[in-house]
Amino acid sequence: MREFAFTVTYEEGADDLMDVFIRNPGLSSHTVSCHVSEDTMWRVDEVTGPEDTLDAYDDVLARLTRCSSLRGMGGCALDWRHEVLEETPTSRVVYSQQSESPGCRSIPYLVANHLGDGVLLHAEQHRHNYVWRVVADDDTAMSEVYERLADNLREGLSLTFDYVESAPDWSNRRTDDASLPPKQREALELAVERGYYERPRRNSLQEIAEQEGIPTSTLQYRITSAEQRVVKAFLGDSAPTGPSVPVSALSQ
Repeated sequence: MREFAFTVTYEEGADDLMDVFIRNPGLSSHTVSCHVSEDTMWRVDEVTGPEDTLDAYDDVLARLTRCSSLRGMGGCALDWRHEVLEETPTSRVVYSQQSESPGCRSIPYLVANHLGDGVLLHAEQHRHNYVWRVVADDDTAMSEVYERLADNLREGLSLTFDYVESAPDWSNRRTDDASLPPKQREALELAVERGYYERPRRNSLQEIAEQEGIPTSTLQYRITSAEQRVVKAFLGDSAPTGPSVPVSALSQ
């Protein structure tokens, strides 16, 4: 099996729902489950972010008339409904169902139609990017999917492809986005974007802090706190115990 990935990048103004992610860097979404038939796609997504950002997301979701995942990526009106299954101040678990039709197909439909039953998909929405990951064993069929997607892009959207690896790791050992405070998540994202974790480093924490206009000590604290959470989440029960840190401090 091989894992493939492709990213649909949205310009601001191209899609109402994606605009919420673009304007709110602390907001992100990932699929919990996604299924499709000839007539219908249904999925469950977990959306996480600051409380005020999720209020903006709720408002747009309630008025949504077209879906960001459609071929044409949001250019089609649709028969769509949703229900919030679980809600906290910093997260939502959303069930949605939408119709499929010959003139307006979803990305999961196109993938399943070319690859057959058993295909696995995972999607993430963050800032300008809608990232799809697919596990498949047919390179040729994936090429056909890429071609269909590229042929149906509308104005304001661009598409990039990436072959990931031959032995995909889709384990469930991941940090719960809802448990990572937004400021810590944003600090990690800045560090990745500015090349802090590259070798050699493109920017030091001091340089990143200066670029963002925040104290180096604040950025350092957020990065260290976030790394601690990520490592403990990855190691799970095998993680060694150490001195506790007050929850109020880790939220900074």
